[in-house]
Amino acid sequence: MALPLLVTGGGIVFAGKATDRIIRKFEVSRRVAGVLTVVAWFWTAYECHTIGIDVFDMLLKIFPGQLWLMAAGLSYLTVIWMPDHLSVRALTAILMLFPASLFRTTRLLTPDSGFAMVHILVVTGYVAAVIGMYGMFYPWRYEKAYDLVAARPKLRQALGWVLMAWGAAVLTAGIAI
Repeated sequence: MALPLLVTGGGIVFAGKATDRIIRKFEVSRRVAGVLTVVAWFWTAYECHTIGIDVFDMLLKIFPGQLWLMAAGLSYLTVIWMPDHLSVRALTAILMLFPASLFRTTRLLTPDSGFAMVHILVVTGYVAAVIGMYGMFYPWRYEKAYDLVAARPKLRQALGWVLMAWGAAVLTAGIAI
């Protein structure tokens, strides 16, 4: 979790124009969109497979391998039917999915009371989930928001420093735990 924050923040602060070009290429890249979409759908299938809700199991496990076939089919259909803003949409889908794996571990490390370094990871997970949920429905708003930030050098620098500080906090918490 820390590495993407540190790299993106550092890129914005220390190589602003190059990072802007990379972000703009990311937003329109069909290859990146395809890869991230496949990752998101198969991760979703994995979560549905392991969640253990009877209603899900009744519908999604009628025959062996059904979830994985559905993930493959939905990946293909998503790529051909929803190409606009798909890189951002798929990335935010992954942001929405990863807290489930994170929380399986952090719930075991959370103290009964008081603040602990694990809370930085928990808050990061919740922030990622909220960002992911919004981005799944409105990916173009994130693209426009970044364009507005990139047009203002001081605001872009502030965003970069915030991302680097957040990444450093996540890295420190991860090491401390």
